[in-house]
Amino acid sequence: MKFRPAVIAAAASVALLAGSPAARAAVDPGSLPKCTDVSTAYGGYEQDELTASVDVEATVLMAGGDWQPARGSVTNVGKRDLPAVVASVDPWLETDDPELADMSDFVKVQARTADGGWQPLDGSGRIDAPALKSGETRTYELRVRVVKDAPKTLGGSEFDFTGAFADVYRFPDTGKEVACAGVAHGNDTFRIQRTATSPTPQPTTAKPTPSATTPTSTPSPADSATAAPTSPPATTSAPPAAPSDTDGEMAETGTSNATVPLAAAAGALAVLGAGAVLFARRRRG
Repeated sequence: MKFRPAVIAAAASVALLAGSPAARAAVDPGSLPKCTDVSTAYGGYEQDELTASVDVEATVLMAGGDWQPARGSVTNVGKRDLPAVVASVDPWLETDDPELADMSDFVKVQARTADGGWQPLDGSGRIDAPALKSGETRTYELRVRVVKDAPKTLGGSEFDFTGAFADVYRFPDTGKEVACAGVAHGNDTFRIQRTATSPTPQPTTAKPTPSATTPTSTPSPADSATAAPTSPPATTSAPPAAPSDTDGEMAETGTSNATVPLAAAAGALAVLGAGAVLFARRRRG
């Protein structure tokens, strides 16, 4: 990750600084190359004297929204006092697009000053370079915002808070010392959201659906209530006709079917009775 300190007009040269702790103490680390860059081809550089941390309170920053609080700190965890520690801020994005890698045009950062004002950190991102004693922690009050015209392709950003101090790298093969800056990184992330895109359409499309359903369901009871009184008259007029037809059929059916058998049975009984009387008289005579 790149470190972008401000260019400091310093008269001291790297040659004079090599191997001289007193000289290193007077030099601002912002004027030195990073020790990790100096040691890349010869061996790894690791520093264990300074740590850094940062916290952006909001996880989502609206494009064109208000300032959001953040806090960064550097701590001297080494055994020696560090004469100068430069704190700086670098919003960036890991992307193949070089125009979006540096997010300082879209993410603005300010630091609280001693008099209570706010210091813009555009460009260099440098805050200050006071001494930091062994075991001491210095905390910076920051605030962050995303500009309104941020590209729509931006979905998030990294937020790098660094502390740098003057150090020396000793080459393992020759023992030569080169003055360089030891850097400690603190990193946080946040998501960028455009206010005009996501929040507005959702409520607009959600409201018409319930409102359209409500009027449709409300009139239907009224329609069913209107239809209810219409059907009873039809039902009431139908029953009178049905019983009259049915009674007529049953009356006719009862007359034709019941009368004939009874008449035949009566005739048969009369014949049998007459025959019995004649037979009785003949026997007596």
